[in-house]
Amino acid sequence: MKKRRIFPLVLALVMTLCACSSNSSSSQSDSGTQESETAVDNKFIPEKVDMLNVKQGQEINPEPATFESLKADKEAVKKFEEEKAKKHTIPSIHIVTNPDDEVVSIDEYTSCVVDTFNCDESVKLDGVSAGVKVRGNSSAFYGDVAQIRRNQVPYRIKFDEKTNMLGLHGGNEAKSWVLLKADWDLIRNDIAFRFGRALIGDHTFATDSQIVYVYLNNEFKGIYTLCEQCQVGKNRVNVTQPEENYTGNDIGYYLELDNYATSEDDNIYITLDYGEYEVTDIEGETRKFVPAEYSVKNDVYTKQQVEFIEKYMRGVFEIVYRACEKGEYYTFDDSFELVKADYDNAKDTVEAVMDIESVVDMYLLYEIVHDYDCGEGSFFMCVDFSKGSAVQKLTFTSPWDFNWAYNDSTKRYWAGAFCDKNFVKSKGDRTNPWFVLLIKQDWFRQLASDKWTAMVNGGEIERCLTEEKAYLEQYKDDLNRDGGVDCAYDLFKWIEARLKWMDGEFLKNA
Repeated sequence: MKKRRIFPLVLALVMTLCACSSNSSSSQSDSGTQESETAVDNKFIPEKVDMLNVKQGQEINPEPATFESLKADKEAVKKFEEEKAKKHTIPSIHIVTNPDDEVVSIDEYTSCVVDTFNCDESVKLDGVSAGVKVRGNSSAFYGDVAQIRRNQVPYRIKFDEKTNMLGLHGGNEAKSWVLLKADWDLIRNDIAFRFGRALIGDHTFATDSQIVYVYLNNEFKGIYTLCEQCQVGKNRVNVTQPEENYTGNDIGYYLELDNYATSEDDNIYITLDYGEYEVTDIEGETRKFVPAEYSVKNDVYTKQQVEFIEKYMRGVFEIVYRACEKGEYYTFDDSFELVKADYDNAKDTVEAVMDIESVVDMYLLYEIVHDYDCGEGSFFMCVDFSKGSAVQKLTFTSPWDFNWAYNDSTKRYWAGAFCDKNFVKSKGDRTNPWFVLLIKQDWFRQLASDKWTAMVNGGEIERCLTEEKAYLEQYKDDLNRDGGVDCAYDLFKWIEARLKWMDGEFLKNA
């Protein structure tokens, strides 16, 4: 059995980095990660770290896999694919491993080769060497092998060499790709990704996606959404990656609001308590913000790097809070200490430290879909302190994981308001404090209105719906397992009602 195992980090690196603990509860969200799977242990990063004997997240890779090395019958595989191609037209991915191997681990990659068929000849893959593993948290039954064997689970494919899958993202190549299992309504992730791409454009990263059939060793595994891994990379989250063992703070940082941050020993994270401030949201609810953890998804090598980004994030939030709630205007000095700013309004103050275009785009997306998880899991942001950086302000990016979206009323604020109390009782408070503060600002609402009006008048929102429906119609016979297409159209009804509310709130002259 050929496996690709992720190195554990040195056990001696143990000590608490942050004294703050989370009030977060577990969720169903599944986090993306960077190309290297792990970084320095979050529990200890020494003042003067000895260079690690392995690069962060480095994996032991076997010899490149082939059908022959896997002892797989290539002729039988190709015959199987040809037979399936006669019955179905939907783009398909076939993963082939050693016949004795199981793909049941969320930690270890199993060597495989990947084929694609029922797709344009220019994007076909034929026996491309890779590793595959189960990915996710609750969707992967937290690694319970017995459950994984019995149920459909998501996968991550990591190719030996950068590769494109099915022409996604204009043919951009990368090693890591994700297969999200389809929910009962098929499109909840795909349509959210589509809205995200339309809103974000090329400003920052939003995954491309494609609904596909997936086969593993000649066995149909189900309907999946193929998408890109949320990770640092030139064609993904393009922030500066430091040289190995670099100790300066002038690097790129990629962060995830992550309710699973404390559950993994090899994860590093920071905690924001949001000052434990009490505010009143746009719906009139008054409450305190609940602390949350932010996982650090980029490579870091020193305690100071982690302490720096924690100080920076606390500072940005303090600047936003004081400007929006108190009419007090602060900024950073050269040492990232808070000092009085020369600004006389909240808009200029906030725009000095946040990429507001990215915040508006992400706010509108999460307001459309009403994702309960937007303040607690799978919500990403980045900033880059390197010389000549293109991401000099805190930027919201990488929309991801919409398993808890499209719920409840279509006629109120969700992303910009405190989490519903009934939900809080069972799942914890997942409010996004950034959105709560900003959507009450007239200037931020004006920016949101300008963007929404441009998107609607330009036909971009309607195009998302039209293209998704066209895809469902094209592959209706393939997708209509257990009434999946009918369920998708039920979801469209919720979305269309929600868009009417969005128009009423943000569309000029509506």
